[in-house]
Amino acid sequence: MATLFSPTRQDGERYRTLRALSMGLNHRIIKTIPRQAYDEIGDALGIRRNGILVFDSQDMTSVMMDCCLYDWFENGKNPVQRYAETHPATPGTDESYLLQACLQAKYRILVAQSAVPGAGLHCQDALNGGELFLMDFALSQSIPDGKAALATRTIPLGEYWMTGGAGLPVSSKKAILDALRPIETEHYKPLEGPGGVALSIARACLAAGAADYVSYESTKARSRKPRRQHR
Repeated sequence: MATLFSPTRQDGERYRTLRALSMGLNHRIIKTIPRQAYDEIGDALGIRRNGILVFDSQDMTSVMMDCCLYDWFENGKNPVQRYAETHPATPGTDESYLLQACLQAKYRILVAQSAVPGAGLHCQDALNGGELFLMDFALSQSIPDGKAALATRTIPLGEYWMTGGAGLPVSSKKAILDALRPIETEHYKPLEGPGGVALSIARACLAAGAADYVSYESTKARSRKPRRQHR
């Protein structure tokens, strides 16, 4: 049986540094995203109606931005890959390390197994298989019993992973599996393209009401209570 990763205080401090750096990096990459991407991702997620993007919650924009960064492709490359080519970071710097990690980002359905308070969660990847440790200070406090599922982008940082900044949580493992079951049937065709699976999952989660509980991690702990904003 594999030994579970046990985060140290140094791991937490390193994570906090990289998390803060990732926010600045994301903002710079977002500036390179063309309008076409927002329209096409909005259509893919089912949130663009009559040419207008409609958000069920204020923070749901983080979900769309995440999909624009990683799941919208032009000539075989997404904005993150294109940015890495046109804005190479200085080798050996934290930004270079983080940018390379972002290039290895993977969308997952994580089922929490146990929490390490003040650090993160030991999770099972229901989509790709395997186990990993998700470093997320807020989730470690809001899911103390480890009974939750989360569809999110994950970025590798050595022995642990962090979220891409946006996640779609649901109340139970059964709820998320019920929402995603249509993807497995012959009556449903996942969206085409390299980012099709992630977009299909995000769309299914949003259709199931996950927008009421959109979550994201910042460098400071933030409440994960649901927030609604009338359209």
